[in-house]
This record gives sequence, C-alpha cells and structure tokens, in this order.
Amino acid sequence: MKKDKDLILFSNSPGEVSTWVAPVVERLVRYKKITGEHRIFLVIHPCQFASGNEPFVAESFPGIEHIVTPKEYMRYLIAGSWKRKYGLKERGIILSLGGSLKHPVLFKNRSHAPYPLFAYTNNPDLPGKENSYEKIFVRNDWVKDKYIKRGVSSSKLVIVGDLVKSTIKHENRRGAVRRELGVSGDQILMVFMPGSRDFEVHYMLPAFLWVIDQLTDRIHTIKPFILKSPYVSYEWIETALQKGGKIKEGTTLGGTHHQEDGFHSIHFSKEKIVRILEGGLEVWGEGIDFAVTLPGSNTIQLAYRNIPLLTVMPLNKPDIIPFVGLLAVLKWIPLIGKPLIRKAALKYTGKFEFCSLPNIYQNEKIVPELFGVIETDDITDLLVDIIENGEIEKIKQRLSVFSVEEDPAEKIIRSIWSE
Repeated sequence: MKKDKDLILFSNSPGEVSTWVAPVVERLVRYKKITGEHRIFLVIHPCQFASGNEPFVAESFPGIEHIVTPKEYMRYLIAGSWKRKYGLKERGIILSLGGSLKHPVLFKNRSHAPYPLFAYTNNPDLPGKENSYEKIFVRNDWVKDKYIKRGVSSSKLVIVGDLVKSTIKHENRRGAVRRELGVSGDQILMVFMPGSRDFEVHYMLPAFLWVIDQLTDRIHTIKPFILKSPYVSYEWIETALQKGGKIKEGTTLGGTHHQEDGFHSIHFSKEKIVRILEGGLEVWGEGIDFAVTLPGSNTIQLAYRNIPLLTVMPLNKPDIIPFVGLLAVLKWIPLIGKPLIRKAALKYTGKFEFCSLPNIYQNEKIVPELFGVIETDDITDLLVDIIENGEIEKIKQRLSVFSVEEDPAEKIIRSIWSE
C-alpha cells in the first residue's frame, strides 16, 4: 500500500514521550490501514524539561519511521528545509502529544503543511494557539472548563481521560517478580526512582543511597532497589556516584557502579549492594510494595498500579530546577541570579499545596509528600514512620480511587480517524 499521507507527532520530554506518545503509536500499529497510508514522524521540540535522550528512547517505539531531534527541528523551522529533506504529502495530520501547542502551529505555518491540527494536553495554564486546532483532547471536565474560560470553544474540547492509563501493562506476576529478585513474602520490596534528567540523578541518587543505608540499618525487612529510567545513562549514574558525599545541599553517599552477569548494581557504604532495575514498572510493578520517587508522570503511573508511594521534591537547590518565564531568566543573571531564583522559587512553589499528581488530581492528600527545603534524614524518618505505623496498606486503600478501565489512546485515534 502506498503511503500518501503524513502523520506528524510532536512531543517534548520524558513523561510525555513515555506516557502519551508510546501508547498512541502502540495503538496505531494495530490499525493496518492507518499505518499503511501514513508516514509517521515524531518531532521532539525544544523543552527545558527534556532529558536529551528522548529520541533514543523513542527509537524503540513501533511504527515511527522518522524521529526529528530538537536541533533538527529548529533547523527546519529557521531554514524552512523540511520539504527539501522529507517532502510533504498532500494530506496528513499533525498531533501534539506534549509541550507547548505553539510548536505544531509554527511548524504548520513555516512548512505550509495543509494538515489539520489535533492535540492531547493536560495543562491549560500553558498558553498556546488553541483555536488553531480542530480538536483538543483533555483529561477531564476540570481541564475542559479551564480552556473554556480562556475562550476556547467547547466544541473543540473532547474529554478522553488520562492518557497515562493507556500505558498500564503487567508483564510479570507478583510472585515471579519477587522470586527473580530474591524477595521473600515478609520483606518489603521498595524501589527508589531518582528521576529522568541528569541534574535529578546527580543529586537524588546519592541522597537515596544515604536513605537506603540508614533505612536498612533500622528496618531489616526492607529489600531496596534502584528503578532506572530509560532516559538515564550509566554515565550519569557514575557521575552521581562520584559526587556522593560531596554535595553541600544535603547528606549523601557515593558508591561504585558494577556490572556482573548482566546485572547492574551499586556498591556503597559498609559493603552494601543495591541492584539497579531496568525495564520499568510494566516489568517489576506487580512485585513492588512501596516506591520513593520524584514528582512527575511516574507518580500517577504508580497510583494507577495501586503501588503506595512517597513523593520527594527537595527545593534545597532551586536554581537547578527548570522553570519557565521570569524564573528561567533569573538564573542567568551574574552574582545575584541564583539567590534571586532561590527566593522566588520558594515563594512560587509555596503557592502549591501538593507536588504529587495523585494528590493534585484528587485535591487531597492521597499519598505522603516531602515538598520544600528538606534534610535527607527527613526522608528516612518519614519512611520509618510509614512502615512502623502500618501506613503502607492505608495508602494502598486510598489509591483505590484511581482506576484504569478506559483506554484514552484508543479514544483519540477513533475520534481523529472518524473525521
């Protein structure tokens, strides 16, 4: 079958690529007529929240024929060279799956692509070019109402549910996971998730090693693991381990990275070893009893899997956190920039009651958080309290409000291709 149409997907950073792009293209390949007619592109546009490794992760997604990096995209945008390299089919679709809605509009105007625009978005607080779109798919009535208040026509807005739900898969049963990892029935399988970006890993991996060291001394039934994001390289991990113990913003530990018999691990402290798990929650999730993580889409993935979690968002060094607008500019001012952004960031984040998506979605405390300027031992002490007071099961019960019956990715595809 001749591919006489284009499907150009836009996205930006780890959460959106893994939980929005991945389920949509996975569903698309089930439709042989659609994939048989369309060349599928994924454009990763510039974003301060990106890891830099999005194109490499997306290479494993089925159906995508061309991945365009942020640098290539900007070159095409400035030079108008998309047609010269790829050409443009007479018919096609542009679908935004993450980041500013302005980028697909800019691309359409610059390339003169005669394609309708569609988007899934979860953040009505980021201004875009909403009225340029045929349809905007949203999570719920709250997001829809926010867009309507900004002047977007109700007829353009389609509620499909949280697209993260379409990522929930279980490759292994609980017993199989725990047998493979050597975790007995009375042990607590606890994973630590130190982020998807280099600055997160560089600071949080050494902090989590300190927590693991202290926690396993105090509670002997804990079996800890590091759950590595696919966006994280082992080079980042080794750099973080070298920094451990030398970070002035908090108490941390260093260590050494080892690879034996195909398994990666970290050796640290008094001859302790913690294994690094690859493959994600779909591989290991069924066996996990508790997770310690940074904010982001992983928090709601854990919630949909009914895995109790603690979300940790330290603001001890806010100048390394990506911000938008004025806060993003402040960090570049010599001498006074960092103190200013530290003060401004603490004031800005103080406006938010929660940092974990399960709590934000429900507007109440479903899972515990540590949010602000914190000590590393605060994490350890809170985990001890959670375990000793039987809170894990209570958190699990509160997470039962999250369900995954619907398939938003499928709804999006059917809505677009029924046009």
